[in-house]
Amino acid sequence: MISQLVTLDYLETFRAVATSGSMHRAAEACHMTQPAVTRQMGILAREVGVPLFSRFGRGVRLTSAGETLLRESEEIFRRVGEGLARVREADGESRHRIAAGASHYVAASGLAGPVREFRGRSPEVRIDLSIGSSEEMAVRVREGRLDLAVATLPDRAEGLRRIRLWTDTFVAAVPVDHPVSGGTGVSLEELAAFPLILPPAGSATRVLIDRAFRRRKVRPESVSEFETLEAIAAGVEMALGCAILPERLLTTVPGRYPMIVSRPLRGFGESREIGVLVRSGKSPGVHEAALIELLRERLFDPESNDLRRS
Repeated sequence: MISQLVTLDYLETFRAVATSGSMHRAAEACHMTQPAVTRQMGILAREVGVPLFSRFGRGVRLTSAGETLLRESEEIFRRVGEGLARVREADGESRHRIAAGASHYVAASGLAGPVREFRGRSPEVRIDLSIGSSEEMAVRVREGRLDLAVATLPDRAEGLRRIRLWTDTFVAAVPVDHPVSGGTGVSLEELAAFPLILPPAGSATRVLIDRAFRRRKVRPESVSEFETLEAIAAGVEMALGCAILPERLLTTVPGRYPMIVSRPLRGFGESREIGVLVRSGKSPGVHEAALIELLRERLFDPESNDLRRS
């Protein structure tokens, strides 16, 4: 029998470790110290009675028991989310509240305008906004803890309905005084010869970047990992390395990154879709539907379906 010492917080931490493959990254995501994360996972493993993680390189990966617990915890959080939604509906609060989510990137790339406009149209509606990784937002929508989220659309759509807004194309982002900053384009092979700043291993963006390198049979010489695309852009401005970033991040706000030069990335051939996530089988409320429609009006870009390959 599991003791009362193990709470939902422990399962939240467990899922963060499981999805990131790292105690360190989980600590950052949960705003905890790494020793606290390690302690919680030790207590959880003792309570369950079997190892949940095994060492894998510098990180960890789930054992078969850990995979089972991850599936069960997803079901637990889904039920909790649905229960809270029913409580809000019974109290009438949900009629004037939207629990929304956004990835860090989307929050900084055009979301402010539509949200301000919606609040002007419907001042009686409260928007509770959560910001995190796209993977985290998808999980929260699937579990019913968020009504909707704007993020990178996941390949795995189980339990989710996806509404596309635009397709991101990627460019090489280099410091203004970098050797390749003056050219008309940069190949993956050229970029890989310099220090690179990339998203964390296993994240949606890193997966497509790694896939592009594998397809070209290119191995980067030196890689540093930063948690968010905005942090990566800041690192490029500091001349800590080059990066592969969505073109939209660098162009949405003119002059935001004056020390970065973007160049077409030859041979990349990857893109990702950004859009709205809602839970399958759940009809959006009146206010949710209005917000989704406004997002489509302001952010939908049909022309971004065309990948620019060079």
